[in-house]
This record gives sequence, structure tokens and C-alpha cells, in this order.
Amino acid sequence: MKTFLIGAIMLFCMPTVNAQNPYEITEQNMPYNKMATSFTANIIGQNESNVYYQWQKFIEAHKGNTYLVSANEGNVEFESVHVRLPMLGNKIVVLHTRFAPNYSENGVLLTLWIELPDGSYYSSKTDEDSAQKIKDWLLKYRSTIDQY
Repeated sequence: MKTFLIGAIMLFCMPTVNAQNPYEITEQNMPYNKMATSFTANIIGQNESNVYYQWQKFIEAHKGNTYLVSANEGNVEFESVHVRLPMLGNKIVVLHTRFAPNYSENGVLLTLWIELPDGSYYSSKTDEDSAQKIKDWLLKYRSTIDQY
């Protein structure tokens, strides 16, 4: 009976212990500029080409255009210009994004930096409320991928 009980507990608990959160957004300071913030979304279970395509469509919905900057050894970088972000007071910004395989190689890491109109980069230290709104915006993008 003990063995059955332990086996049943392990059966129900193991998937939650090893599961990865496909909706995780992390916020970090950029290494070369401590007053700038990057956001990274771990997009699990999607192929890279679909993630790129959906990102371009998502940016077009915000009146922006996306251009390929580089593709090097699994890392693909895009620049999106003339993007209107409602969470930043409808400022027109430039988004720098890097797509790379995630550490488990079962999805894509999307890292985002926001260049403001004055040439500086967005920092969550100057406006903490907007950081959560940017994370929510990236989660909205993530949910659009699930539709396809």
C-alpha cells in the first residue's frame, strides 16, 4: 500500500516539478548599460519560423516594420522601426529583438530591447508600472502564437 501511495504521489507531482512555464517573461539590465532593460520571453513548443512570422505580423499591427539584421549560428536579430507602443504613451520606438534556441532546445528565446525616440534605451528603473505592461504585451504576443 505504501508503494502504491508513493507511486501515485510521484505520478501526479513529477510533471509539475519538471514542467517549464511557457509564459515566462524575465526582465534584466543590459550588460553594457545598467540603466537599460531587456525582456526575454521563453516560447516553448513553437518552431522558429512561426515565431518570426508571428512577430512580424504582431509588429505590423502596431504600425511598425520589421527588418532582418543578422542571422548567425541559430541567433536571428530583427529591428522593428516606427512601432507605436501604447504602454509607453504611444511613443514611436525602435525594437531590437534577438531570437535564439532556448536552453532545453524545445522552443525559442525572444529578447527585446526598446530604443526610445531620443536614442536612449528603455529602463524599468524610471517607470516600473510600464515594465509590467511591457511584459503583459509580450504575453499577448505569446498568446497570438498559440492561435496558429
